[in-house]
Amino acid sequence: MSMEDVVADRLGSIAADGFDIFKMSKEALDIYQDPSFSLTKKLDLALLSLMVMIEGPEYEMTEKEFHELLSDIRQM
Repeated sequence: MSMEDVVADRLGSIAADGFDIFKMSKEALDIYQDPSFSLTKKLDLALLSLMVMIEGPEYEMTEKEFHELLSDIRQM
């Protein structure tokens, strides 16, 4: 399994319990800070876009946008 798939699976498992911006942002931060991951630039940016969601409504994703991002992560 690729690193991108692992990241998408971890994020997706959080969303399986309901679309919660705070939980998703925290999980993205946990992944971002995990030294066992060697993040590509694209994956780094995707995680940053999730982490910033707690900074205000202008940064929040819709549930549809989140699932599209997960799909994009898998294709990186």
